Amino acid sequence: MNPTNQESTASITNPNAFADEQIPPDSLAAAIRTRLTASASELSGFWFQVLGNRSDYARELQEHLAGDPVVVLVVRRAPFDNVNAVLDDFVVLLEENQEVCEKHLVGDAATERRAVVLLARNTLQLPQISSPVILPAWFPRLGGRTASVIIEDLTWRAESPLNVAGAAIGDLCQLLFDLEGALLERLQSVCVMKKAETDSFWDQVHRGDKEVHGSFADFLDGVRRTRHEVHNPTSYRPSVREGSSLVARIWGKAQATSPDGLGKVGKALARALALPESVETSWHRSMVAVLFRPSSGPLPEQQAFATNILVTIGAACQMITAASHADAYPSYPVPLIRSMSFDLRQGLAGTRRNLIALDHYTG
Repeated sequence: MNPTNQESTASITNPNAFADEQIPPDSLAAAIRTRLTASASELSGFWFQVLGNRSDYARELQEHLAGDPVVVLVVRRAPFDNVNAVLDDFVVLLEENQEVCEKHLVGDAATERRAVVLLARNTLQLPQISSPVILPAWFPRLGGRTASVIIEDLTWRAESPLNVAGAAIGDLCQLLFDLEGALLERLQSVCVMKKAETDSFWDQVHRGDKEVHGSFADFLDGVRRTRHEVHNPTSYRPSVREGSSLVARIWGKAQATSPDGLGKVGKALARALALPESVETSWHRSMVAVLFRPSSGPLPEQQAFATNILVTIGAACQMITAASHADAYPSYPVPLIRSMSFDLRQGLAGTRRNLIALDHYTG
């Protein structure tokens, strides 16, 4: 593994970098538009926690909302810490920002819904219930009227399609491709030195087409040739139907096997990889692997490590494919999408490091 690849992998999976990330303003703007369109209220309030510079974030978010009857305000003095006074604080914030409110909320005769976005340092620690409030006389279209307003905290609720930038699908593809390379190297080494060790895994993934691919060694040679045709790993999308890649075979097997059955496949993979009884370096057990744990109880470490490979690869392939057909699926909270992607990326990158760290197989 060359230093450049190491640096790239580290940047893709750096937990500290991930923790400092913020949902980008364009993603939040899209989520606000969706909610505003679906709202039955004339005036909506959306709260959002900003970890960095709120003024800069507010400026960018307002730019992305240009043309929409939405104003972005920074919460500075109003406390918003008393459920009985939250809408009083809301009106105070409006009064403090009258000029910008009049500029962005005026809309036109056809505008039926407006929204105020409140950017704060913290999440909104109050029940989010609808309450009546008398708006200032100058407020566009609704001035002096009593409006029913609910301030919804979007910090963990802002939704986007599965192909949102925070999903880092390109990075996921790259890491999947890189892990396949490490698996290929290890499996070929073991297959050359002691073919019998790989037979049970080949039995699990051959799909009845041994006549087409010949031996496991022939299949792995074909995988290597196919990989040479991949010019952009950040767009790597294996095909279960074609089954020409190693990860496609693993993905297909993971899809068709129950959690209890995956333990058996994991045992075969552990043997094919010639894993030691204990993986010396720490490894990341992905969340999806925990959710798909077998009912029979904990597995031996080498079997658990190999099963984690199967499930993590399968989930990564599923996420990549779902993102490419995002229009066919619901939107989900951006933090959930980002967290899921990051966990899978940690699993893929960590497994690759673990495989490269194994002693050279000598049979």
